Amino acid sequence: MSVPFGIGFQAEKESRALRCVPETHRTCHRSAPLSYIWLMSDTTQRRLQALEKENLQLRRAVEELSILNELSVAISSSRTTEDIIQTIIRRSIKAISAEQGVITLVGEDQADPTQTLVRTMSSSGDREAYSPDQNLLGWMYMNRRALIINDPRGDDRFKGVRWSDSVRSVLAVPMVVHSRLIGVLTLYNKKQNREFSQEDQRLLSILAGQSAQVVETARLYEEEKKLASVNQELSLAFDIQSRLLPAAAPEIDGYDIHGMTVPAQSVGGDLFDFIETLDGKVAVCVGDVSGKGMPAALMMSNVQATLRGQALFLDSAKGTIERSNKLLSQSIKRGSFVTIFYAVLSPLNHSVTYVNAGHNKPYILRADGTLEKLEEGGLVVGFMASQSYTESTRHLERGDTLFVYSDGVTEAMNAAHDQYDEDRLEALLPTLFGQSASDVVGAVWTDVKKHTAGSPPNDDITMLVVRRT
Repeated sequence: MSVPFGIGFQAEKESRALRCVPETHRTCHRSAPLSYIWLMSDTTQRRLQALEKENLQLRRAVEELSILNELSVAISSSRTTEDIIQTIIRRSIKAISAEQGVITLVGEDQADPTQTLVRTMSSSGDREAYSPDQNLLGWMYMNRRALIINDPRGDDRFKGVRWSDSVRSVLAVPMVVHSRLIGVLTLYNKKQNREFSQEDQRLLSILAGQSAQVVETARLYEEEKKLASVNQELSLAFDIQSRLLPAAAPEIDGYDIHGMTVPAQSVGGDLFDFIETLDGKVAVCVGDVSGKGMPAALMMSNVQATLRGQALFLDSAKGTIERSNKLLSQSIKRGSFVTIFYAVLSPLNHSVTYVNAGHNKPYILRADGTLEKLEEGGLVVGFMASQSYTESTRHLERGDTLFVYSDGVTEAMNAAHDQYDEDRLEALLPTLFGQSASDVVGAVWTDVKKHTAGSPPNDDITMLVVRRT
């Protein structure tokens, strides 16, 4: 009789032994000296198939664990983010059998998050280096899931992409940390002209998942190191700038002088200074360099040095500003400028002769309670080398107070973006009649802080007060 595929057991009467005989078909004859026992079991067959599948899954799991372990060991020995990325790419290329790979990190500070930075690339063989197309990166940013493209030119999702002629297939997976896309791991061209499979996608997703946190941690660590270095430099710059500003006001009989500056950042572009001239007069000035932070601070130090150098040899406010403007116009970059209020105080005749080069208009709080605004002014410094300036003079009576400030005072904003403005300042100053120079500065500063109500300063704040006692 004909028997379908199964497992046959041949029994020998003499030896009573059973011998397994697997065959597709066997003809059995009742009269034969040997008898055959055929055991046909669908259950047994299914179990064997299931066992084979489990063995295959187990082998894959062991291979994956081996790959992940190798990756973990390799990453742990890497010192920089660049080294870690190179390691991830090399291990991924090897595990998936691809020709080339690249990791693209998404920059948090980018206005468009798809404008990413290709950090490194590794390829096997002498091939053209590929970079992920912006359309692909944009798709990955929007969808945040793995992507297989085995027919780049025929894929309707990326019709607008101009693929390199040698790109045959693409496998890209997101690198996600706490639901935030930090990068994309992309492989190109499965070796031996094969296609990327779902199994490749699954394995690469596992590799990317394990690597993402490591990359992010390494990147944050490097950023912290850079930030620590920057903070140290800013601290040093703050110390240097603090030493450039006057430690104390000059002591002049019959006068009370005080100045203060508060930078919006660690260092600022405002300055105030007191310069004792050779003829016994004292120059006082407030300056405001365009911009904030380190660039403004560096420019400020240049402005201060220039003013001091000219003030020692030129006794007039007009001459000092015009000469300083000519020199600074050569060193200040195009588009930058400085506003300066520069006044020469003569203690003998109690007068101030001043030049206002584009600065906020100062006030004189008169002893009779009136408030005078010094309206005269000219162009900012550093804009035109041949610019001429006009100087004016005011006499200071006993009890008169000269108040000079930078625009950081009147432009200080609260949470609703309302400015402190000149009206509020002009309403406050008359109430400060009779107070010392430091008390006037302190009162204005307190009122500004009351207005901003904890909002961080958006500009440097500087004040200088000269009061005749």
